[in-house]
Amino acid sequence: MKWKILFFSLLTINGLMIVLLFFYMFQPSSVPNIPNVKKEGPIFTVQTSKQHLNTLVNDYIQKHGKTGKLSYDVQLADRLHVTSTIPIFEKSVDLAMAFDPTVDEHGNIVLAHPTMTLGQLHLPVPYVLGYINKHASLPNWVKVDAKQERIYIVVSNIHIKKGYVLKAKTFDLNKDDITFTVTITK
Repeated sequence: MKWKILFFSLLTINGLMIVLLFFYMFQPSSVPNIPNVKKEGPIFTVQTSKQHLNTLVNDYIQKHGKTGKLSYDVQLADRLHVTSTIPIFEKSVDLAMAFDPTVDEHGNIVLAHPTMTLGQLHLPVPYVLGYINKHASLPNWVKVDAKQERIYIVVSNIHIKKGYVLKAKTFDLNKDDITFTVTITK
């Protein structure tokens, strides 16, 4: 009689083990909640130097920016320098501008604290920026705010290739630390 009790006890224990095994086997696995990255896509960081960015910017200007009355060149040194010549009384006069570039919270480059000279004559900044806004062939991602004495480079509007978004991360000319992020949105 004792063996019957032991047999049924062992059978019950084995049955419970099989039921528990199936119960846990058919429960959903616990996967950590990871946000879906596909909406934004992978982000790449691109670091460059003043020299390389000078080459890139002036190549772009050569290909796309010479259609207006005012042509210009850009040089990154201690500040961002823009040089041009404008016709005054049928004579070319040098126009030089210098800006301090910074990056805003949206990843755009803000050119502020401008100094502007025509030859050796210092010019009123709002007047010159207004002239540039009217007569320079600027891409649609360059916004001139003459009243605030700033130029905004809306980096995210620079067309690289469909599905790629560019943003500035750092723009420190003194340390030669210029960094952009490229996000793939496809």
